Amino acid sequence: MIYYISDLHLGDSKVFKKCSRPFKDLNEMKDAIASNWNAIVKEEDTVWLLGDLTGDEAFDSVSVLKTMKGRKNLIIGNHDYGHLEEYRNSGLFETINFITLIDDNKRKVCLCHYPIMDWMEFNRNGMLVYGHIHNKMETLNGRAYRQIKEYYADKSAYNCGVDVTGFRPVTLDQMIELKEKNRNEPFIN
Repeated sequence: MIYYISDLHLGDSKVFKKCSRPFKDLNEMKDAIASNWNAIVKEEDTVWLLGDLTGDEAFDSVSVLKTMKGRKNLIIGNHDYGHLEEYRNSGLFETINFITLIDDNKRKVCLCHYPIMDWMEFNRNGMLVYGHIHNKMETLNGRAYRQIKEYYADKSAYNCGVDVTGFRPVTLDQMIELKEKNRNEPFIN
């Protein structure tokens, strides 16, 4: 099975204000994400982490990933860039890329931390899985978020950020269902 997850922000207390995360502190958030993860993912599963594992200065917080099941692959996010060498030396990840194209059950899926307008295989029924934007919405974060949601409305593009996936890894099919279910919600899914 292939799972996707993004924007864990382990060790990053600023994320509570930015996203109204429902945890009392960083430890409770870390424990919830790890528990959710291990309840779903099996050792033989592949997990794509689409960036922002930590805050800019919280590399040590990724050590919890050692306790989490599955074969992990990292797509670099804006908060990961300063930790590239540490990630490469950690032994946690099978691959580390900025953007990549994978096959998920005969579906071409482009993986990028950022929501982008055109992606690999876009014109050949390719899909996009991204993170970065959390659960942001126009009323709090500006009109660009409404424009992103409108642009993606009829496209095969899916947000795997924990703020919209219930703080757990999800499959591509689950993201497709989430997008349809939350089509009228103000956040981008």
